[in-house]
Amino acid sequence: MEYRNAGQFLVSYCTNLSRGGLFVSTPDPEPVGSELTLTLQVPGRGAPVSLRARVRWTRLRDNEEGSAGMGLSFADIDAVLGAHIDHLVQRASPLRIDLIGRSDHASAHLHALIRSLVNCETRQLALTAGADNAVGSPDLVIIDVDGNPPVALELLARLDARPSPPPRLALCRATDPDLRARARRHARVVPTPADKRELQLEVLEILGQVHGVKRPG
Repeated sequence: MEYRNAGQFLVSYCTNLSRGGLFVSTPDPEPVGSELTLTLQVPGRGAPVSLRARVRWTRLRDNEEGSAGMGLSFADIDAVLGAHIDHLVQRASPLRIDLIGRSDHASAHLHALIRSLVNCETRQLALTAGADNAVGSPDLVIIDVDGNPPVALELLARLDARPSPPPRLALCRATDPDLRARARRHARVVPTPADKRELQLEVLEILGQVHGVKRPG
C-alpha cells in the first residue's frame, strides 16, 4: 500500500495507524481472522515497512457506509516509524482541497471547518460546465451538489472517469434520496444540512484512506 503524499499519511496515522488499526479499501477483502503482511510505502522513506496484521472486520461491497474493504489491526508501529513520523510532521506540505459550488456564508464556514481539521490549503471553484478542467490533482474535492444537480453529477462522473481520480465528497440534500443515490455512484456522500461531526469524520476518513493491492504469494 502506498500513500499519495506525506500529508495523507499523517492523516491516516493520526486517525488510524497510531491506534493500531487501518481500513484498507479493496474489492476483494480477506476473511475475518486472516493474518497477512501489511506493506506500507511511507513518503520520504526509501524502504517499505512490513507489519503483520489480522483482519478484524470486512465490508464486502460499496454501500452508504463506505467502500468495500477490510479493517486490520497490528501493533508496535510507533517503534518502527516514530522518528520518521516526527520528521514528517515538521516537513509535510499542506494538503490541497478543492470546494466546488456556491460561494456564500455557508461555504466560508466549510472552508474554515476543513482547515481546522487538517493542515491544508482550500480553494473555491464555481460549479459550472467544464469545471473539471480547473481541477488538477487535489487530495480531496468537495462538491455542493444542491447548487446545480445536473452539472454537479456530470462533474462527479468526469472526475471519477479519470485514470487517477481524486478523492471526492458530495454534499446532497437529505430530502432527495434519488439524488444522493446518483451521486453515490461516483463519490462518498454527506446529506445536507450536514451534521458537523459526520462531515468531519467523512473528510478524515477519505483523506486517510489507502487502497490495497494484493501481491502474489
